[in-house]
Amino acid sequence: MSGERVIQACEAEWPKDKTDCSAFVRDVAGRLGVTLTGNADSIVDEICGAGWERLHDGVAASHAADAGRLVIAGLKGGDQEIPSVHGHVVVVVSGLLANGKYPSAYWGRLGGIGDKNKTINWAWRAGDRDHVIYAARAILV
Repeated sequence: MSGERVIQACEAEWPKDKTDCSAFVRDVAGRLGVTLTGNADSIVDEICGAGWERLHDGVAASHAADAGRLVIAGLKGGDQEIPSVHGHVVVVVSGLLANGKYPSAYWGRLGGIGDKNKTINWAWRAGDRDHVIYAARAILV
C-alpha cells in the first residue's frame, strides 16, 4: 500500500480542521481506522505508547509514510523552546524531504491556518523542529 491513501485522508479532513492540529490528526487517523484522542499533548503521549513504533528521525518517518503507514509527528507544549500550554501534531505524508531531514506533512494550526503537503520545518520553530517525536503504525482499514 502506498502513501497515497494517507494523503487522500489528509485532503478530505484539512478543509474542516485546518485551524486545529489535534482535531486534524484525530480525524485523519479515524478515517484510516486508528483512534487518537485529546489535545496535541495527549496525542504525543499516545504515539509514544503501545501499538506505535517510535521512529528515529524525519528520514525514517518519510520512509514509513512512503510505505503507506500512518505517521504522526508531535511535540508537547512544555517541551518547546518557548514552552506553551499547547503542543503541536502533524500527519507525515509521502513526499519531499527538506534539508535531508524534514518530511512532508499536513497540519492544522490552533489560532491560525495550518498547511498542506509542506515540509515540517514550516510546522515548528527552528529551535523545536529537531526535537519532534515521530511514530508510525499500520493503517487498519
